Amino acid sequence: MTKIGILAIENCMQSSVTGPFDILSVASRTWQGSAPLFDLVIIADNNLPVTCFNGIQIQPHMSKQDCNDLDIIMIPVIFGDLDPILSNKRLIAWLRDQHQKGVCICAVCAGVFLIAETGLLANRTATTHWNLADEFQTRYPDVILKPEKMLVDEGDFITAGGVTAYMDLSLYLANRFGSPDLALSLSKTLLIDPLRKSQSPYSSFRINTTHGDEQILQIQHWMKKNAAAPISISQLAEQAGLGQRTFARRFKKATGDTPLEHLQYLRIANARTLLETTSTSIDDITHTIGYEDVSSFRRLFKKVTGLSPTAYRKKFSLY
Repeated sequence: MTKIGILAIENCMQSSVTGPFDILSVASRTWQGSAPLFDLVIIADNNLPVTCFNGIQIQPHMSKQDCNDLDIIMIPVIFGDLDPILSNKRLIAWLRDQHQKGVCICAVCAGVFLIAETGLLANRTATTHWNLADEFQTRYPDVILKPEKMLVDEGDFITAGGVTAYMDLSLYLANRFGSPDLALSLSKTLLIDPLRKSQSPYSSFRINTTHGDEQILQIQHWMKKNAAAPISISQLAEQAGLGQRTFARRFKKATGDTPLEHLQYLRIANARTLLETTSTSIDDITHTIGYEDVSSFRRLFKKVTGLSPTAYRKKFSLY
């Protein structure tokens, strides 16, 4: 039997503690083995109630100090300011000690920051919520971050993406420590999508406007307003009053993207909005956002989002 300690932390998201507890409890009841698959316990810094970000309190089963025979620790989603929990030296030392004892440490969303704070993810691969990727990479540049992935299994560490990725993580644990049939049964019983591979369909294109290069910022604003028009690098460089090479270099330095990549992302963002909020045909959307070749648009859209335009519309359409 695999013993899992789900860590309750101040300002955590309640569902990322109680959700895995529920899903993995169902897994144990569904499991056809000779003994329950998982032994689940909610642990905390001490045995006092933990207040979640929404004010609801969770009563742990025991303190982490009294729980010394764990196989897995699950770190929940931390909501809001991360600094108080990342400065908890005793908790970080405890996680290091547990890892040294052979415990597999799992984390979801911003909870991955807590693993990284231990230093144990240096030169290892991890994921976190796509919208936290820039902050994560700034804080922990020695971690190989894959924000496009929903889940990364490093054997002794398992990291998962956004808030509801606790469901993906729970299904994955049921698969890894139980069987694929068990994970599929849970998926069907609890109406959870089978393990998602990518965060790309959910991520939004974020325009960096804090880089401090005023000339490039003006070009970014102009590109956003005119993304559907034919745009050339020479045209943008001339508008910025720069040579093409200088413009391309400064644009890449400021935004992290080439001008062409930036334009593509702007157009794809416009396409996503149209797919989500209208019934406009794919052909018409292609032309509306500034492309002529529908096949090329479909390929680019799938490269950026991980889904075809049709599949994206089926998943996210409001109509």
